[in-house]
Formats: sequence, C-alpha cells, structure tokens
Amino acid sequence: MQKLNIFNTREVQSLKKKLIEQFCLALEEEYVYLKNDNERIFLINRDISKVELRNLIVDRYGLYFAEIMKNGEIRLSKEGTQLLAQEAQKKGLTLKNSVELSAEETKTYFQGQDLDKDLGPESRMVVLYYGKEALGCAKYKEKKILNFLPKIHRGEVII
Repeated sequence: MQKLNIFNTREVQSLKKKLIEQFCLALEEEYVYLKNDNERIFLINRDISKVELRNLIVDRYGLYFAEIMKNGEIRLSKEGTQLLAQEAQKKGLTLKNSVELSAEETKTYFQGQDLDKDLGPESRMVVLYYGKEALGCAKYKEKKILNFLPKIHRGEVII
C-alpha cells in the first residue's frame, strides 16, 4: 500500500495559493489533502476521521486531484480539472489559462495527440474545454498543447 502524507494547514494554504496563481480559483470545500511519494495529491472527505482505518485493507484513498511537477506547477488530473471547473461554474467564473477547443481539436485530443495551437510565448498549464465541458489539464509549450490524457480515457469521440 502506498504511503500518504496528510497536508497540514500551511501546506493546504500553499496548495490553494498555487491553484489561485495558476487558475484563479481553489476549492472552497474543506477536504483532507494527501500526498504520496510521487508528489500526487489526493482528496478525501473529512468524514474519513470517523472510520476506524486500522481494521480496513484499502488499496487507494480519495480522488486523484493533481500532481506537483518538478518546477512547482500543479498539473490537475482529469477529475481534478472537472472538480475545479465545476466550482468555477457555480461562482460564474472562468478559470485562468482556459483554452476552448474546436470539435476537430477535441477529437485529436481524445486520440492522445498533441495539439498545435499558438497561445503566446509563455509556457504554462492550461485547462481544456469543449463547450462548457472541462476535458482536462495539459501543458502548453512552444506553440503546442502537450497531451496528458491517460490512455484509459482515450478513444473515438462522438461530437
């Protein structure tokens, strides 16, 4: 079983600050944030404290939310992107570094290919949208959107 470290208050505040810097929004609901040795962050409901975990055999705790990259950037998981986008939608906000994809670009993205798109000179993480649907988080670098979509989510898209 993987070793997970629980974020203390300072670490949670630091994570939320980074999310606000990158995407102009952090999750408001209070979760327990867990981090594994690979810098992956998982979210779990605070009610977990009511469960006697010693007596359970658990393969994985929580929802995979994001990964902290070596350069300090936060790369949201597909589910983490959707959770943050849902929070933004409730507040009537648009996430910073959002990129709207066309139907053709969305098909290409779901086939696992990188996208050629000029979003300026700055390298950064971007949130991909098709219409109102958040698709995931990707790295924009040198006029390309690098595809991080897991193979399990790839395939033919009907639009």
